[in-house]
Amino acid sequence: MTTPTPAPGHRGAPRRTTGARLRSVPGAVVLVLAGLLLAWSAPAASAHVPTTDGTSVIRQDGASVHYALELDYDTLTKAAGLGTLPRTTKDAEHLAFLDAHRAQLATYLSERLTLTLDGSPCPAALGDTGIVKRQRFLYARLLLTYRCPGTGSGEFTVRYGVFSEADAIGAEHTNMVDYELGGSGGSDVFDTGHRELKAGRSAAAAGRGAPPSGGPDLSWASTGRFVSLGLEHILGGADHVLFLVLLLLGAQGWRSVVRLATSFTLAHSVTLALAVLGWVDVPTEIVEPLIALSIVYVAVENITRGESRQRVLVVFGFGLLHGLGFAGALDFTDGFSGRLLVSLLSFNVGIELGQLAVVLAAFPLILLARRRSWSALVHIGAAAAVGLIGLVWFVERLLPPGGSA
Repeated sequence: MTTPTPAPGHRGAPRRTTGARLRSVPGAVVLVLAGLLLAWSAPAASAHVPTTDGTSVIRQDGASVHYALELDYDTLTKAAGLGTLPRTTKDAEHLAFLDAHRAQLATYLSERLTLTLDGSPCPAALGDTGIVKRQRFLYARLLLTYRCPGTGSGEFTVRYGVFSEADAIGAEHTNMVDYELGGSGGSDVFDTGHRELKAGRSAAAAGRGAPPSGGPDLSWASTGRFVSLGLEHILGGADHVLFLVLLLLGAQGWRSVVRLATSFTLAHSVTLALAVLGWVDVPTEIVEPLIALSIVYVAVENITRGESRQRVLVVFGFGLLHGLGFAGALDFTDGFSGRLLVSLLSFNVGIELGQLAVVLAAFPLILLARRRSWSALVHIGAAAAVGLIGLVWFVERLLPPGGSA
């Protein structure tokens, strides 16, 4: 009886041989294409699209509405046409530049960010400005006060046109909103397809607004936008995606994938929740370089020994780091509440859907490639390329950002 030849394997990775495999033209072509794809994705990891996000905190005080807006500094100066900022690393000079163009900035915001009460406009006044640092990038903090007619009771409508297509910033923009208006409160996300928020008595009666302040916002539209935000965050974060791809490259089979994905999910869900709730606060300057190092570690392990027995524990530890990275996309000013829980769960569902999409798209191709004679070459080359990218990101994330405190 003929003994079947075992399938190429090295503890989850293809067995490394030379000869015909190294001479394989298809293998070389695939390796080159994989390298080009990885190189193309490299610049994206320095950013989880941080230059086009923002936050809005809206609070009503009688007939006045206070709006705290945070926007990427460089994108704001471009969109508002403030001109070119002299090269500087000092926050004081960045702030002075904003103040020098205060009138122009106020005009831009009054046109792009409007508030009405029962259809009547609420005039806006630009108050204090400031500079904050988020994810190693500079953000402008702008405080606006809207004066509404009457007692401030009725239906509020916020129209958000900041960084719209008319500004030609060359990127999409999302802004996470936390609001309390007209006796109702909730969380929402402004993006390309959603730039209007209604809240207050009439909106709640029509089913368009959130429940009374502090209650969970269970509207499908708001929930769906947080799911979409989570999905976009993981798929737009090349470091998270490439970390998952490395795990798939080293996985022995579908059972291994399930174990690793479960470990990663549990870990990042824990730290995501703890960070969003404010119970854990690790500086981004520490988290981001360590996430890059997690990529380097798994890449080296894939090349040297494949999937080890301890990989589930290692992935759990790295998942804790990635969860802290995911938390950078969420910014809630209040403590635990029903609406925060709903938003957090929705965001996490989006992350899991993105993770599932990566697994279902990549792992069948990896299994198919393992049947080819050139699979070992591609496996080692891909792991080495991703590891090198991770090392570059690590060094980049140790460098000081564009501005300093």
